[in-house]
Amino acid sequence: MMKLLSIFSSKKYIKRYKEILKVLTKNGFGFVSEVLSKKKSIPFLYIRKNDVPVALSERIRVTLEELGPTFVKMGQLLSTRPDLLPHDIIVELSKLQDNVPPIEFNTIKKIIEEELKDEVSNLFVSFDEKPIASASIGQVYRARTKEGYDVVVKVQRPGIYDKINGDIIILKTIAKILNERLTDSPVDFVDIVNELSESLLNELDYTLEGNNADKFRENFINETYVYIPKIYWEYTTKKVLTMEYIDGTSVKNKHKLIENGFDLKKIAYNGAMSILMQIFEFGFFHGDPHPGNILIKSDGKLSYIDFGIVGYIDRSNRQMIVELFKAFVDNDTDEVISILTDMDAIRDETNIRHLKYDLSGMISYFYNTPLKNININDSVKKITSLIYKYKLMMPAEFTLLLKSLATIEGVGKELDPDFSISDIARDFIRKIYMSNFNFVKTINENAKDLHKIYVHLKKLPSKLHSIISKILKDNVRVKLDIEETEKMKYDLNLMINKMIISIIAASLIIGSSLIMSSDGGYKIYGYNAVGLIGYLISFFLCMMIVYNIIFVEKKRK
Repeated sequence: MMKLLSIFSSKKYIKRYKEILKVLTKNGFGFVSEVLSKKKSIPFLYIRKNDVPVALSERIRVTLEELGPTFVKMGQLLSTRPDLLPHDIIVELSKLQDNVPPIEFNTIKKIIEEELKDEVSNLFVSFDEKPIASASIGQVYRARTKEGYDVVVKVQRPGIYDKINGDIIILKTIAKILNERLTDSPVDFVDIVNELSESLLNELDYTLEGNNADKFRENFINETYVYIPKIYWEYTTKKVLTMEYIDGTSVKNKHKLIENGFDLKKIAYNGAMSILMQIFEFGFFHGDPHPGNILIKSDGKLSYIDFGIVGYIDRSNRQMIVELFKAFVDNDTDEVISILTDMDAIRDETNIRHLKYDLSGMISYFYNTPLKNININDSVKKITSLIYKYKLMMPAEFTLLLKSLATIEGVGKELDPDFSISDIARDFIRKIYMSNFNFVKTINENAKDLHKIYVHLKKLPSKLHSIISKILKDNVRVKLDIEETEKMKYDLNLMINKMIISIIAASLIIGSSLIMSSDGGYKIYGYNAVGLIGYLISFFLCMMIVYNIIFVEKKRK
C-alpha cells in the first residue's frame, strides 16, 4: 500500500488530496476517507448517516462543482454512462455547470502570443478584451483577423492542463486504493478513471476540436439547411482555437426567432434531421447539441458550434441500432435479445429470463403508444434504467447518442409543441432500412469481401490439385468399390463445374459493380449498360447452379 501512497510524498499533491477529502466529508461522503485511510472493506455505496438532508444525487453534483473543473468534467462524462449510475444521478450530473468567472485579459493575451508566435496587434485588426463565454477550461473572445475575417477565439486558461493532470494522477491513485479495499464493488474504479481521463485530456487539445469541426463541415457540405463554421488553422494550436464567427440567433431565443420571421416548425424538423443524419449516415455526431450550441443564421440555416464532445458509431453498430429499432417497432422481444447478444451487451451472469420479462414490458409500452406520444426523455429514462439494472455493456457511444436525441427533442419541443422526433426517426430509419436492400449499394459496400471470396475460390482448384498430388505421391491406399469410384468421379466433376461457374459469376458481379460505379458508358434507365448485362449473366449462372442443386441433384437422389 505504501507504493500506492508514494505519490502523496509531494506537498503539491498531498495538499490537493486533503482538500478533496475535506470537500467529500463536508458533503456527507466521509466514508471515502475511512476507506482510504483504513485497511478494511465496507459494503459498496455505504453512506454514513449525517446531518445533510439533501438527496444523494444532488450532494454528488454539489461536491463535484466544489472540487473544480476536473471533477465537473468527469461528472459531465459520467452523465452519459447509465451502465454505471442510476438514472436519478445521471439526471443530476447533467445539470453540472461549467461557468466560472473570467480571468484578466493580459494573462490571456500572453497565452495567445506564446502560442501564435506573434503579438495580438499584428495577428488581429481588433480583439474584444471582454470574453463572450467563460468556462473552466477556456474563455471565448470575438476578434477580426488581419485578413478581415470575423472570428471567435477560444483560449485555454493558464495552468489548467497541470491542474487537471494533477487531479487525474490523484484520482488514479485513489482508484487503485478503492479497487483494493472495496472488494465487493461491482465496478473497476481504475478502468473508469482511465477511460474518463482520456476523454478529458482530449478536450485540452483544441486541434482535436478543430478536426471535429472540419469533419462536420465536410459531411454537411452538400446540405442546404446546415452550415458548419470554418476553422482558421493559421490561428489555431493546442491551446488556441480560432473559428469563423456565426452571426445567428440561438434556438433558445424563441421570441427573437419569431420576430425575425423564422418558421419554428421547420427549424425543429431540420434539427432532428441533422442529428439523425449525423448518427445513421455519417456515424459521427455532435455529443452536446444543447440550445447554446445551435444558432440560426439570417438565411435560416442551422449552425452548430463547439465541437469538443462528439460521438462515433461504426457501420456495423449503426446497422445493429437500425435492427434494434425495427425489433422494438415489431414488438419482437426475442429479436431484441438476439441483437443485444450479437452486440456483446449481455453479461454471462445476466438472468436472461428476468431481462426478457422487463424488456417485454418496455417494448409493449412503446408498441402500444402512438409514436407522436412517445417522449424521448421518458424513453431514455426507461432504457437507461434497464441498462443500469442489468449492467448491459452497450457500445460506449450508445448512451451519448441517446442523450443527443433527448437534447434535440427538448429543443424541438420548445420551438414546436407538436414536435415528435419519434415520428421523424421512424420515417428516417425506415428509409435507411430499405436502402440496405439496394443490390448495387450492398455490392459496392461489400466489394472487398467479395474480392476475398473470389481470390479464395480462384485458389481452390490448385489447392485441391496439390492435395490429390500429395495423396498420390505418398502412395496412400484407399479401397473403393468401382461403382462408388465412378460416382465420386462424377460428383467431383460436378462440384468443380459448379465452382468454376461460381467463380465466373462472382467475377462478373465484382466487375459489373466497378463498371456501375463509373460515370462513362451507354446508360439504360440511368445505369451503365455493360454493368447491367454483367449482372444479368451472373444472375443467369447463379440460377443454373440453384436449379441444379434443387431439381437435378434431388432427382438423382
